[in-house]
Amino acid sequence: MHKKYLLYLCLSWILYIPVFAQNTSPAISDKARKYYEQAEPLMLARKFDQAIAVLNKAVEKEPAYAEAYYRLGNIHELLQNDTKAQENYARSVELKPNHKPFIAAYYALGNIALRKGEYEQAKNYYESFIELKPARPAQFAEARRNLANCLFALEAKKHPLPFSPKPLSKTVNKFALQYFPVLTADQQTLIFTARDTLATNDDENLYVSYLKNGEWTSPVSLSTGINTPENEGTCSISADGRTLVFTSCKGRESFGSCDLFVTYKVGDDWSMPINLGGKVNTSSWESQPSLSADGRTLYFTSDRRGGYGKRDIWMSQMGEDGVWGVAANLGTEVNTPDDDLSPFIHVNGATLFFSSKGHLGLGGFDLFATERTGQNTWARPKNLGFPINTHDDQVSLFVTADGKKGYYSHEEKRGRQYLSSILHEFDIPEQIAVAHTSNYLKGTVYDAKTKQRIGAKIELFNLNTGNMDALMQADRKTGEYLTVLTQGSSYALYVNKEGYLFKSLYFDVNQKKEFEPLVLDVYLEPVRSGAKDILNNLFFATGEYKLEDKSKTELDKLVKFLNENKTLRMEISGHTDDVGKDADNMELSKKRAKSVYDYLVSAGIQESRLTFAGYGETQFVAPNTSDKNRQLNRRIEFKVL
Repeated sequence: MHKKYLLYLCLSWILYIPVFAQNTSPAISDKARKYYEQAEPLMLARKFDQAIAVLNKAVEKEPAYAEAYYRLGNIHELLQNDTKAQENYARSVELKPNHKPFIAAYYALGNIALRKGEYEQAKNYYESFIELKPARPAQFAEARRNLANCLFALEAKKHPLPFSPKPLSKTVNKFALQYFPVLTADQQTLIFTARDTLATNDDENLYVSYLKNGEWTSPVSLSTGINTPENEGTCSISADGRTLVFTSCKGRESFGSCDLFVTYKVGDDWSMPINLGGKVNTSSWESQPSLSADGRTLYFTSDRRGGYGKRDIWMSQMGEDGVWGVAANLGTEVNTPDDDLSPFIHVNGATLFFSSKGHLGLGGFDLFATERTGQNTWARPKNLGFPINTHDDQVSLFVTADGKKGYYSHEEKRGRQYLSSILHEFDIPEQIAVAHTSNYLKGTVYDAKTKQRIGAKIELFNLNTGNMDALMQADRKTGEYLTVLTQGSSYALYVNKEGYLFKSLYFDVNQKKEFEPLVLDVYLEPVRSGAKDILNNLFFATGEYKLEDKSKTELDKLVKFLNENKTLRMEISGHTDDVGKDADNMELSKKRAKSVYDYLVSAGIQESRLTFAGYGETQFVAPNTSDKNRQLNRRIEFKVL
């Protein structure tokens, strides 16, 4: 950044020198002119303080010396002193309004006013600049875009959203700077980046805090294997808190200046971080990762070639082989010719929040949200509105699974120097709430016979689409698992482990009302003669035996299980409740079992490995005293023979 700033200074001097050579105020005294002329060689020699001193003397001699004020505005703008630049530019155009040689003053005044949130003033300056017909096309285009931002901001301020952010406790905000907060889906674990001092070159590390009895614990270093004497920056955590992707810029084997690394939690320990590889990382800058709920889709920011702007948002997906695929740009609906960064994918997998300078906003970086419309297509981003967005930069946002809370860091700066960065939370206004909220299902996987905790593969299928929405692992030491369910879908969840019958579970969250988190322990039956379980995701119309289309997910799962266990023989059995005649129930249960049997045979399973039977209402699992119990009794089971 320092080199870029010096280059900016040099280029700016070249651009401004022709203007400095002009003096169109004939009534100016010789003494004032002499001071004015002394400034130019001092400026070229980069003796800025001396140049300012002689120009101040010039305006002391001639308070109406517009060119001297204009030149003072130039210097203060280059030194990033907005207040002084604004004062002097404003005086120059006040003395000589619409003066063509002062055209850049209107542009600069518009930029300064926009940065300060003075939208009406900025609007007027940009309009004057455009009317003067600037010769530089880039500045003209930028002025038009910023004028549109001013008009948008003035309208947005007429319709403020309810927004009352509160800082997290001082227990958490104990560092000089803390930022980029992320939480697990159950909102029990908070991870963020922090620095001990305000110096921008100070060491960044990752810290973790846990929610205990409604209070956040004092943050501790996430792991000595993750944090090093070099910078470990922005990170993202999977919904279950067991996959972490973070940014590392030095001290590790990398492809470029900053790369993304992944680490996995087993029990209480994090694995050694691994570079995500050349399909994700390049020789350019990669940072600001955001993981999907299951940790298998990654969004991140990069300034690599092939993008549409300065920094763009990219995405990579992990294949079933565990290898990350080639990163793809999110396209022009999200990315602009300017900076687009800090992606956050909500656990619903459909809502993407990000920060941008290129979309219509209130100045600087604003926060936006967009909805997925296809595999890699997105709806037009929506500005989150005022006062969530202001003239200051809003760079990152985390929204909880239930869509109720937002977390971010509120930063205060003086120029480029950070004064503070404090973690805050706020209630998400209804006007910008996610379309589909989510909640979590968690529990522990056990061996049904020994009651020992075991690891297992968890698959979550969306029965509305037939697609697998998530693939994850229950911890191999603790057996703990966590997955996310999102409103608007019904789900088939499978818990799998070699040597065990798979567990089939069904969840319907199509309803619009809020739903509570679910805790469900899973007991897997070891494969042995007599072992049986229920197929919970087979669907029939009332009184019918023809399988509905959404049963295919479960049927294919059963085919796969039998193909993986080629020596097993299996009975498919149908069961009903006590409603209706006994004989009719017996016949219906047999026909339903036969439908499953027929599907398996048509899928290539040998008939000799399969039998089917109908038991009607004779083998109930719950008394037929309620609708809920009767639903439990209406079932299809599979049993090892």
